[in-house]
Amino acid sequence: MSKITRRPTRTGTAMAVSAAGLATLALAFTTATAALGGLVGTLVLAAGLVQGSRRTLDAAGGIFFLALLFAGVGGGGTEALLLTAVASILAWDVAENALSVGEHLGRETSTIRLETVHAATTLVVLVVAAGIVYALWLGASGGQPLTAVVLLLVGAIALVAAVRR
Repeated sequence: MSKITRRPTRTGTAMAVSAAGLATLALAFTTATAALGGLVGTLVLAAGLVQGSRRTLDAAGGIFFLALLFAGVGGGGTEALLLTAVASILAWDVAENALSVGEHLGRETSTIRLETVHAATTLVVLVVAAGIVYALWLGASGGQPLTAVVLLLVGAIALVAAVRR
């Protein structure tokens, strides 16, 4: 009988780091500070997956959140902010799932279908939420400051975080 390696899965790790990279790329279209924050968030997320630490993954989520706030305050475009929000939340959620699946089933188990379905479902929910936020912004943006968009994003992120826990 072989020993089970209770580490984050390779599939989930690859998907999470890819989504974090996308969030960092979207932040690169806003401000240098936000882009640097996205890069740090990606590195912390990768470290959390290597360590198998939920605290480190949560710290990465916090860093992405701060980078998103810097991008919004710095005047980043609405589309870049929404893409960053979707990609960073997806990265954090997929990383958490990779850690959970790895703890329960082990790293050696084939979990590609399980993790792909989880990531796709999360992505659909996030895209629908971002679409609603974008539609609200388009309807209410006549002369509204960009701060309103940032506050809508903060609300959406808080809602997703509350539902997740």
